[in-house]
Amino acid sequence: MRKRQLREKQAEEQKSHIRELDRMYRADRRENETAEETEHRRSEDRLRTIARRNNMSAEETQQRHSDDRLRASARRNSMTTEETEERRSEDRLQTIVRRNNMTAEETEQRRSDDQLRAISRRNNESFKVRNQRQASDRLRTLNSRATESNEQRQRRIHCNALGNQNQIGFDELSVLDVIDSS
Repeated sequence: MRKRQLREKQAEEQKSHIRELDRMYRADRRENETAEETEHRRSEDRLRTIARRNNMSAEETQQRHSDDRLRASARRNSMTTEETEERRSEDRLQTIVRRNNMTAEETEQRRSDDQLRAISRRNNESFKVRNQRQASDRLRTLNSRATESNEQRQRRIHCNALGNQNQIGFDELSVLDVIDSS
């Protein structure tokens, strides 16, 4: 039994060593590749990843998500400010590209999902966080009003007045409905 454990340990060490050599070889090869080769390699990697994920069970998928979050967290914790800003910039660009390729239904679904996430996040936030968010929202509103033109201001006031008129009209109709039904 001890020999078997020793063989398994040696086999695992060999596999680890081979993986490390393979990683180093790929890193050396990547330094010399052109932009087209890099893009081609990345697209092949994406296809392999998709194929692997399509063959996963729900538990494996959940584990992968958890591992991805841990790796992302570790990567972000070891980043400099410049690297973090660059990552955010790349994330924004990827988001824009992804959204530009969406159909109207996908866009509507994304907005709906975003709204649900925002509602969920706001329902779970503390009183202090809610006050900070509301103060930030008010400040953003004040800043946007400070930079608006007179024409924009008049249009905003007019739209608010129309909205209030519609609300008043709706309330009056409700009262009339109550009177008619009695």
